[in-house]
Amino acid sequence: MDQNYIDKQVKQGKIIVVIKKLVYDLTEFKIRHPGGFKILEKYNGYDVTRQFEVVIRHSEKAKEMMKEFFIGSFQDRKQKVSWEHIRSNQEKLYIVIQNNLYDCTEFADNHPGGKEILLLYKNQNATEAFKRLGHSQEAKEKMDLYKIGELEHKKAEGNSQRWLLFFIGLVIAYIYKSIAY
Repeated sequence: MDQNYIDKQVKQGKIIVVIKKLVYDLTEFKIRHPGGFKILEKYNGYDVTRQFEVVIRHSEKAKEMMKEFFIGSFQDRKQKVSWEHIRSNQEKLYIVIQNNLYDCTEFADNHPGGKEILLLYKNQNATEAFKRLGHSQEAKEKMDLYKIGELEHKKAEGNSQRWLLFFIGLVIAYIYKSIAY
């Protein structure tokens, strides 16, 4: 579940909160909430971990009761993911397109081009193939449902930058020497 899912549920009149990356539907509980329903409406659709644990310090009984309202885990679709993490994965069908990570595990059997094409790009960058195949606008919009993160970019280390500058210097010196003679 991501923020888009939560926003849609809130628009439909549900009371949804996130606590420690777990999503809860408190719609049925709002009338019974000891602090009143207004506080739930105020934070509807938000991460209330701080309010739940620090500001109000809910009891162990309240924490135990929350299990009844649990509906899923929150997926931060902006989380940064490394290639090491992607390539170490064996269970999920991850695909990278334009630096975004998609979990195509649930979608694979329904992919119009067949599951096999997705398996060819499992844990790899499929940007060029995706562009070449000319996916429809609808397909591009549906992709957002499966986005689970973004590829992290590592900064080049100082040594590799120094070597590059050194190499460029050698090339320039060689060209200059060739022209001079």
